[in-house]
Amino acid sequence: MDNIIDPASEQGLPLFSLRLLVPPLRLMSAFMWQVAQQRNVMQYGKLEEFVTLVTEMVPELLSSRQRTQLILGLRARLVLELCCSEGTADLLTIQAHLDIIHTLTEKSVHKESHGDELEASDSNFVELVQTLLEDPSEREHFFQEVFPVHYGPRYDTALQTLVWEFLSRLEELLPVPDLTQVLRKTSQF
Repeated sequence: MDNIIDPASEQGLPLFSLRLLVPPLRLMSAFMWQVAQQRNVMQYGKLEEFVTLVTEMVPELLSSRQRTQLILGLRARLVLELCCSEGTADLLTIQAHLDIIHTLTEKSVHKESHGDELEASDSNFVELVQTLLEDPSEREHFFQEVFPVHYGPRYDTALQTLVWEFLSRLEELLPVPDLTQVLRKTSQF
């Protein structure tokens, strides 16, 4: 079904043209949900950037704590994914992500009541990453024993829940009128 056919004209509208009718923010939200749902960790940076951009424009979408948990959780999971294999476990690549985590933590510390907890988590996470990068046997142990427990399915589910909460609240701000509502609006002209 490549075309939607108008019975009166027998002309069709290509399906790809319909995609242009969907608001870009809704398309982006759908893509971001797929990233979270499929656990496409290598795209978590884009998801984190999207959440950051939208919550800077509309801060009430998430509480400060939810926003911090989601953004730092996505970035931390990405860093651990990079640490997982020797091919991507290099300090230069990972340092940029650690700097972002540190900056986000500093911003959150000033805004939130659980600042000490965040600072300690940031410090512990940086130490963990440095250990993983420097000690291959420690990295192997971590990804076999510790990672599945602390960053496995429960962690992924918690991230997905926060992403869904964020996207659901965003969706509430973007109501698309149904046909009846559009007819009512157009009849006023």
